[in-house]
Amino acid sequence: MDEEDGGTSAPVNSGPDVGKHAAGVSPKAPGWYPTRANPSDQTYWDGESWTARRRWTTGRGWVESGDVPAAAASVVGTSPARSRLSANPYAPVAAFTKPTATGLTFSVGVLFLLVCGIALMYGSVGSWVQVSGNFGVANFHASINGTDPGITTLIGVDGWVTFIGGILVVIFACFAMTSEELQMAIFTVIIAAATAVFAIYDMFRIVQKISQVPASAGANISVGWGLICVLSAAVLATLIAIVKLIQH
Repeated sequence: MDEEDGGTSAPVNSGPDVGKHAAGVSPKAPGWYPTRANPSDQTYWDGESWTARRRWTTGRGWVESGDVPAAAASVVGTSPARSRLSANPYAPVAAFTKPTATGLTFSVGVLFLLVCGIALMYGSVGSWVQVSGNFGVANFHASINGTDPGITTLIGVDGWVTFIGGILVVIFACFAMTSEELQMAIFTVIIAAATAVFAIYDMFRIVQKISQVPASAGANISVGWGLICVLSAAVLATLIAIVKLIQH
C-alpha cells in the first residue's frame, strides 16, 4: 500500500476476511470495513466492489490507496479506536469521527484570569496604607506594604493570603488552557471567591482603622494602591470564573 507496508500491499479489491462476513457474501451498505479483524486496516465497499484500502499510521492518520469517494475520505488525525464496530456484520464503519481535543485552548477569559492572578500577587506586596503630612517645615510621605508585619498587627491578616490566592488563580488559569473539565471550573470559582472574601475583609478593616484616626493627628492616611488592586483583581477573577462555569 505505501512505504510503511514494506512494499507489499494487499490488492485493493481484496475484501475483509471471512471472519467478518460469511463466505461468498458481500456487505450491502457502502463504507469502510476492517480486514483481518483489525480496525486499523480497512477496505472500502462502494456497494458493488472493493475499491480502496486504508491503514492507520501514527503521525499521519489514515493513509489511503485506490479509488476513494470524496464523501468517504478520512479525516486526518482521527483515531480508528473512536470508530465503533457494529455487531451487524453489514454495518459500515463510520468514515467520519470527531477528533479528540488536544493541545492548548486559549481564550479571553483565561487571559483575564492570568492577568487577575498576577495583579493579585503584585498588589499584595504593594502599598496598602499611605501616610502623608508635614512636620514643621518638612513634608513626609510613607506607605505600608501588604506583607509588612504592621498590617498583621493592624487588621490580623496580611497580603500573603491574597498573594497565595493570586498564585492559585494563575495555576488554575493555566490548567484551564489544557482541560475543560467541570471540576476545574468549580475549583477556580472557589479559589477566586475565597480570595475575594479576604480582599473585601482587608479593605473593610483598613478603612475602619483609618476612620478611627483623629483628624488632629496632623497626617493624611488613605488606602494604598496595592489594596485597591487586590480587591479589584479578586472580584474580577471571581466574576470571570463564574462566567466560565456557567458556560460549561
